Amino acid sequence: MIVVFGSTGTVGRQVVTGLVAAGRRVRAITRDPARASFDAAVEVVRADITEPGSVLAAVEGADAVYMATAPDALAHERTVADAVRRTGTGRVVKLSSVAALPPVLDSYGAAHAAGERAFAESGAGWTVLRSAGFMSNVLQWGWSIQSAGAVYQPYGMVPRALIAPEDVAAAAVVCLTTHGHDGKTYQLTGPEALTGPEQTERVAAAIGRPLRFVDADPEQARQGMIGAGMPEDLTDGLLASMADRDPRRGGTPLPTVRELTGRPPTRFETWLAEHVGELAPAETPAG
Repeated sequence: MIVVFGSTGTVGRQVVTGLVAAGRRVRAITRDPARASFDAAVEVVRADITEPGSVLAAVEGADAVYMATAPDALAHERTVADAVRRTGTGRVVKLSSVAALPPVLDSYGAAHAAGERAFAESGAGWTVLRSAGFMSNVLQWGWSIQSAGAVYQPYGMVPRALIAPEDVAAAAVVCLTTHGHDGKTYQLTGPEALTGPEQTERVAAAIGRPLRFVDADPEQARQGMIGAGMPEDLTDGLLASMADRDPRRGGTPLPTVRELTGRPPTRFETWLAEHVGELAPAETPAG
């Protein structure tokens, strides 16, 4: 039995799907089972990650655990790590971030690194997946694309080798279902490093309309993120991570996805073609 925390998230949902396809028994953890909509073979369990008792019950009997990334909820990761330790679960795959690569320079990376340590100290065979930024993050541009024909992003001239969430999930499934990954940290990237303007150009081509890129003022972005409810410390750490020009932190394409999964990582254009409707929904004909 493999337990998946964050099972309805961007990567977690695809981890569940991949495990089912691999013939594994899956227990999907969610606070709202009504939103799960998984294959009938999946055991959907309600658990609140803020309630240690429900987390412990959810992990009971598991052979392995997948833990989604949660840099703004380190206490939650420690709760799951404690449940892993108490139940004697044999394997954990922890999704992390390239921001946790030493030396850690900001609170965002520090939270990820602390989560990694919690699972490394749990007694389980652990694997860490440090992912570059997700291609799916560009979906956050949808409102400005539709309202202003523009993309606003701070530090847009820093190139990033964005990765498709599907590729992260595929790597996680391999690490959960095959041997030889205990005690290893893998850094995952997409196949090409792109700046914000380059990403915008490709989005424009995908949706068939011109777009302009605006290198947003970091302080304005900070105020907008805090205003949207993001904790101040997390906001500052995330912006510091975005400003980091060290190519080792997601700026250099790596072969890890191919080495783990046996297939090349998804190209940005390919991912866009599959999600273009989420960026620019088709207009409803008048009438």
